[in-house]
Amino acid sequence: MKNGFTLVEVLVAVSIIGVLSTVILLNYRTGQEQAILTRAAAALETDIRNTQNLGISSPQLSGSIPCGYGLRYVDNRNYSLYAGHLGGAANCQASNHNFQSGTDSVYQDIKIIEQRVVFKNPFPDIFFEPPDPVTYINDNRAIGVSTAIELCLESDLT
Repeated sequence: MKNGFTLVEVLVAVSIIGVLSTVILLNYRTGQEQAILTRAAAALETDIRNTQNLGISSPQLSGSIPCGYGLRYVDNRNYSLYAGHLGGAANCQASNHNFQSGTDSVYQDIKIIEQRVVFKNPFPDIFFEPPDPVTYINDNRAIGVSTAIELCLESDLT
């Protein structure tokens, strides 16, 4: 009796190792992509909360107190926080709660932190009016209304 392995046994062992390596590599890549999306979503969530906090505290901007603060879609990688002003309305409740170029002022321009992450679709303006803050989505008071902001990898768009 000889000690050793046959060619068939070696091929079976190498095949099993190859299949396991492939599965592990694919799961690792999926995990990395999920982590990238999770980080980008957490940053966006933080910016929404910051906008809401600005709406509650309503700090002065350029010498005037704005009617509130909002978040708006700029393009598939950028969004901005803005301060909403009266824009000719009699009071803040009667003003337009969407971004109005020339009337409202950009508080902060923000780019998605992760290189390969983009917005899947444009999203409506989200505005917070003090003191509660009252939330508006696309200039409509958001009572029982929600909106989705979808992030995805650039490779998923094609």
